Amino acid sequence: MRKLKQKNLVALMRKFSLGGCFAALFMALCISACSDDDDTTKAVFPEKQTVNCVYGDTKELNFEASANWQLTSSATWCRFVNDGYEDYSLSGTAGKQTVTLKITDEAVAFDAPTVAHLTMMIGADKAIIADVVRDNKTRELKIYDMEGNEIQEIEVGYNDYKPFQVKANFRFAATNRPEWLEIAGNAIVGTANEMTKGEVKVIENSQYVKYVQNGTLTFADEDGVMSYSFPLVYKGMDPKSIKILDSNPTPWNWEVSLDGKTFTQTSGAGTGTSTTTSTYNKFVPYTVQALNDEVVPVYIQKVVEWGMVQMKIGEEDGVDWMRLEDDGKGNLRLKVDESSEEREGYVLVLPKALYEEIKDELWENLIEMDMETYEQDINYIYQNNNLLINFVQKEKKQETAQAFKVTYFNGVSMQEVACSKVTDPDIIDLYSGVSDIYTVEYPAAAIEIDPLLGDLEIDWNFKVMRNGTDITETRICEGGTSSTTISAWEQEVTQEFHILFEKDDEIKKVLIVTPNYN
Repeated sequence: MRKLKQKNLVALMRKFSLGGCFAALFMALCISACSDDDDTTKAVFPEKQTVNCVYGDTKELNFEASANWQLTSSATWCRFVNDGYEDYSLSGTAGKQTVTLKITDEAVAFDAPTVAHLTMMIGADKAIIADVVRDNKTRELKIYDMEGNEIQEIEVGYNDYKPFQVKANFRFAATNRPEWLEIAGNAIVGTANEMTKGEVKVIENSQYVKYVQNGTLTFADEDGVMSYSFPLVYKGMDPKSIKILDSNPTPWNWEVSLDGKTFTQTSGAGTGTSTTTSTYNKFVPYTVQALNDEVVPVYIQKVVEWGMVQMKIGEEDGVDWMRLEDDGKGNLRLKVDESSEEREGYVLVLPKALYEEIKDELWENLIEMDMETYEQDINYIYQNNNLLINFVQKEKKQETAQAFKVTYFNGVSMQEVACSKVTDPDIIDLYSGVSDIYTVEYPAAAIEIDPLLGDLEIDWNFKVMRNGTDITETRICEGGTSSTTISAWEQEVTQEFHILFEKDDEIKKVLIVTPNYN
């Protein structure tokens, strides 16, 4: 019985010892676990921010860090500034911090904002603490004068181009423009961020050049997303300038019959002794360009008094026998009254602004005197710029009347073509009762024909015939450059054609245009 009891005690002791070991081990593990939790502290990051900016900005980012930190930027256009240096990463210690950000224009886009993420690392942990949102790039286009001053409108030149400059932050080109505007080189194209020169003037067309014009010139980017329009201002011609068009007769070597009905100009035809004669009936037509078509004629008569040449001006001096009719559109007609004696006249045409400026001292401005001979003449400047005609009105010798004036442009000037009177009886019989039947060889260029009958469609009209067939509708003949002429043109004249000049369905004159056989 005792031995059993002893045995049970031993077993009990063994059992207690084993349980104590397990308990001790459990307590040790628990103490170890508690020690590890105390050594690991979770990183605390600043609250995430959003920084809005545009390129070129400098921004400050404020935050508080719980431990030593390192900050990096995800975009090269967002940089940290520290002690005057720029970098894409920055580090610091725990506490309140202010970080300076520099925003550049690198990789900026036109159509969408761009974002840089600022990532902070504390130990092995990291988090995005700020989004830097850079606004999309704004398209800009501006215009400048040649000194670089920004302007709001573009001035347009008259005789010469007016320059200006354009600068944009994108590639651009001039697109829409008014029909009256001429651009040097016919284009203005520019690259981004470079100053580009443009030059503009009004086209040389009397429909536009004589009047103030307003419009717009438009520039657009190469993708056609944006366009910019600027006012165009054409102030018109210089109000003191006038242009007597090149197609007008020259002012010298004119004679007018005493009855004032025939105007004849004789001029040399180049080198040698040959001359050409031009004749106008009833009036001489002119076309001029002046601001708003406002012109004032000045009539001057040259007389000899006390053996010296003197100049008289206007009605106050009795010069009232010349008349310049003006249709208000730049078209003028000179007429001369009948006279019983020989006299010499000059006609000047002045733009209204110039006339208003000098009208109170008209004679003093227009006339100059030779101080040695005391003879007077028209000031050279006005002779050169404003003289329409100088003529002598006198009795004309009996000459064969001219039936047609035919001219063509020879590449340098208007050249007159001789017309020959037809003597072929078959042709004369074809146009029975018509005394003025002439022929002219076609000079391989458009010819201008004045039948010396007055105005087309008022005093006369025309019909074109070939081999007895009316070919007027082919339009090889049309109204000419003045109201008194027609222009005849055909690619190659291989068969003659007849131009019938009519009034009230009655043939007055016939001009037969033949091939040039030379």
